[in-house]
Amino acid sequence: MRGALRASGLRSYWLRQYGCLHTLQARTAAEAHVTGTLNTLPLPYRAAYALTLRLLPAAFLLVSGRGLRKASAAEGRRGMQRLAALPGFGDVVRASTALALLGALDGRPGQQPPAPHRGADR
Repeated sequence: MRGALRASGLRSYWLRQYGCLHTLQARTAAEAHVTGTLNTLPLPYRAAYALTLRLLPAAFLLVSGRGLRKASAAEGRRGMQRLAALPGFGDVVRASTALALLGALDGRPGQQPPAPHRGADR
């Protein structure tokens, strides 16, 4: 799944759209969260998702006339709006982006949240 995500061009798109992903730590956590979550899908769904991610650059080029990795922030937003009209692509972009932002918010991959204070449940 990691290869499909990297082939999609979404990482460069996210970097231009979301300031919270400007640090390497945040990008690493975001990618780990996306791939970790998608790897839990049943095989047919995982295969369809991976295929859609791999086709994303070609679909974006078709609807925008510009490559996703080279598109400016504004071109990326406009292209993604057009891409959302193609069946499946809008859902994959929205879900992947949400997972990435949640991963960046949660922190480093494998980082455990702090244990609750002993008297917190009373």
